[in-house]
Amino acid sequence: MSIASATGSFSDGYVLGVSGIALTTASETIRIDDVWMGLLASATLIGLFFGALTCGRLVDKFGRKPFYGPLMLVFALASLAQFWAEPGWSLFAVRLVLGILLGGDYVASKALLAEYVPAHWRGRALSMLGIAWAAGFATAYVAGLALRAVPDYGWKLALVSSAIPAVVVFLLRMRIPESPRWLMQHGRVEQAREIVTTKLGPEIALPTIDVAEPHVTGRMRDLFVAGMGRRTFIACMSYAVAVMPNFALGTFSPRVLETLGVKDPYAGALGYNCCVAVGALLGYFLVDRFGRRPLLFGGFLLAAVLLIPMTFVAAPNPVVSVLLFGIFALVIVSTGNVVYVYPAELFPTQLRGRGVGLAVAASRMGSAVTTFLMPVVVGTYGIATALGSCMVLLIIGGAIGLLWGPETAKQALGETRA
Repeated sequence: MSIASATGSFSDGYVLGVSGIALTTASETIRIDDVWMGLLASATLIGLFFGALTCGRLVDKFGRKPFYGPLMLVFALASLAQFWAEPGWSLFAVRLVLGILLGGDYVASKALLAEYVPAHWRGRALSMLGIAWAAGFATAYVAGLALRAVPDYGWKLALVSSAIPAVVVFLLRMRIPESPRWLMQHGRVEQAREIVTTKLGPEIALPTIDVAEPHVTGRMRDLFVAGMGRRTFIACMSYAVAVMPNFALGTFSPRVLETLGVKDPYAGALGYNCCVAVGALLGYFLVDRFGRRPLLFGGFLLAAVLLIPMTFVAAPNPVVSVLLFGIFALVIVSTGNVVYVYPAELFPTQLRGRGVGLAVAASRMGSAVTTFLMPVVVGTYGIATALGSCMVLLIIGGAIGLLWGPETAKQALGETRA
């Protein structure tokens, strides 16, 4: 189940990672201005916003399973459609649909996996999603570099290649059962018992259902009632701040490094993506060794410190820039792995789909805005302004999280301590 869920994150990382290199390659043969570059790169993120927001409610109402496998088959077909779409509104629409499908998968896979895994291993199990996402992002960049050599159609083949991992995901998920915790919450105890007995063994007890906050009825507005509003805010804020700088800087890493004076920005960007993959693996070993709060929000502050030299030094040394950029990737990804775990732990079963969906939606909308603005800001105001904006965002997010974020490590789902 961990592998099946992680491969979905691989597809997400792949489709987002391949867009930057594909669109940069396309701009070398056909005219794409900065506005369209930003729109096409952020289209999938915009779709993720609407998909996560919509599917959160549906996943809580109809179950995790209906959205866990079938969406990836549709995703594969939509990926193939990118070959016939031209840079403009048609390609924007297709990538918007891809994002909507990924948004539903994000919610379903996180909720389902969190509800199966015991508390002492939950952090590492869900952080596998982060490893897979980073691996997908890095693999996409390598594939995009290889396909750049194909005349005229290389950038299209790079986009279409995202169909391959999606088909693998669909096949892996065909036999994954529904969440026993969700079934019990909806009164289907015998069905839950049959799944646990068949898949885990007759000696395994049914899960203990977490008790919701007072007045929680399972509706969207319950995310903002007293006692739950703080968790909702922290979930949305932490997820958004963790991914916004990485998306904005990672998607256009060749252009960012070129602006910093790096002679071979594609090689430098490849190094950045390798650091992203290593950082995700490092996060796997860190996530259960520290509390969620100090690891995640302390990581924000450390990542902000690493951006200071590139922001305030007028002509930074290219070698130093590449080194700091790589270390930044290691830090922001390894500590940011916590967001694959944290939102799912903050909400009770009745609201887990909605809560995770809203957190994912907030992160993807923020990432869409920053990804759209990155080439525009760099072209108009310079790289220092773009990096400084990311630095300020990380400082604010880290300070708020350390002051207000609840701790959820090694607790039953839905229970938190200050």
